[in-house]
Formats: sequence, C-alpha cells, structure tokens
Amino acid sequence: MSKILRYTEYKQSEEKALEIVEMICNPQINESKKMSAFRTIAKKLSDDLKFNFGLVVTFGTGIKLMLPVVQGLINEGSFNFEMTEENLILLTITIASILYLEETANKAGDEVNAQGEQSVVTKKDAQTMLEELKMRGIGQGIVKKFVSAFSAVGKFFKMLFRGTPYIINGLLDMFGYTALMVPCMNALSMFIGKYDITIENIAMNLFSLSVGVSALLAKKGVSWLVNKITKSLGLKKMNKDLEKPVEMRPFDIIDGDTDNLDKSKLIKEQ
Repeated sequence: MSKILRYTEYKQSEEKALEIVEMICNPQINESKKMSAFRTIAKKLSDDLKFNFGLVVTFGTGIKLMLPVVQGLINEGSFNFEMTEENLILLTITIASILYLEETANKAGDEVNAQGEQSVVTKKDAQTMLEELKMRGIGQGIVKKFVSAFSAVGKFFKMLFRGTPYIINGLLDMFGYTALMVPCMNALSMFIGKYDITIENIAMNLFSLSVGVSALLAKKGVSWLVNKITKSLGLKKMNKDLEKPVEMRPFDIIDGDTDNLDKSKLIKEQ
C-alpha cells in the first residue's frame, strides 16, 4: 500500500515526526492505578485461566507500558464492550502473547519455537485467552486489529531507530530497552490522544510519521537522533559509525509482515 503526499501533507508529516521525537526525549510519565495494579490482576488471571504466567514474568514491564496505548485506542474508538481493569489487562496480555508467537516465528504455538527454545506462550495459552475475551464481548476480529496495530507500532520504532545502536526488529525487541520503551509508549499514548488516532487509522498515521522521520534524518542525519535521545534520556552512548546513509522505507509500516496475521492459526475473524 502506498500514498503520494502533497507538499502540505509532507510538511505536516515532518512537523509531527519532530513532535513525537520531542515527546520521546521529554517524557511526562504518569503511572496510572491500572499500571500499578497490573501484576496483581495479571497473576489472578493466570491462576483463574491457567495460562503460563511466564510471559508476564519475562515481559511484564513492556506489557504494562502497552496499557495506556491500548486504553487510548479504545477511548478513541467505538467499541461495544465493557473496558474494566481486568478486561484491559487481559486484552493487552493477549496482544503481547500473539505478537510473541508471530515475532518468534512460532505461529503454530508450539511449546518449542523455531529456534529450538522453550516458548513462554503456547497455542493453548493464546486460545484460552482468546476464548475468555470472546466470552467477555471482545471478539477475535477486535483482537486481530489490535495485534495488527501493535505490529505497525513495532515497525515504526524499528524504522525510527534503524541505523542506531538500538537493535529493534519488532515491538518485543523494545521490551529489552526499558529506558526507550517507557518514553516511546508514553509519547505514543499522548500522540493518540492529541490527534484522535483510532485502531482503524493508526497504521496510516504511523506511515505519515515515518515519512516525516525520513525527511528529518535526511536533513539532520542519524547521529542527530541518537545524540538527542542519549542526551535527553541519559542513556550510555554506544560506539558505532552513524554517518553511513540508512535506507528508509516508510511503506514497511503498513506493508509486509502484517499481512501474515491473516495466515495465523490463532486468530480467526468472527
């Protein structure tokens, strides 16, 4: 999928890209009650539904940081289900579980993934959560939209940090960089609220942002971004040649692997 942008749209994309970079570099963190209660509720869900709590143990911080983004997309949408604390957390864990299976090339949900490693999520775990969400009025069609949205989010941050010392190929890789994950998810949550971004248009908005990022890096260089982030967030600067030109492909945000969700054995449209 592609789109030719007019000059004004191109300029707006660049301005918004700079805005989200500034949001990342100047985070305003406000931990909600939902976030502080996350582990207690997640443990109760795991005990009640008998799914592997290992995902929460392994990626708990990253999943918790997804909550405001999921909440924001729900607030901006028109969904006909009750979004209680428990439903929000279960939906977010389910999204992370399916992304884990997708990004570790374990779509079948086998106990051992393609790399021969023990999977912290199995097909049985994912199906258990999907079935529970369905009984709570959150069908698999809705879950699929959220998984696609967060897959696009992962691709956007992959593009944003491409050519930098931060190796990010998908959203789960972000979980390994807590110092980046916190301001990035916070910025995305604020961006969603400010520009009324919904689950239906988030991919196209990320596409527009990626065009703006390409323009910024073409003008300022990758070193500008890395230096700005490391200085603003107090990260340790890594030694790497950052002057080498980096190929940018904005359309990767909405094309490519996201379509593989249609082939997933876990999610089926209802």
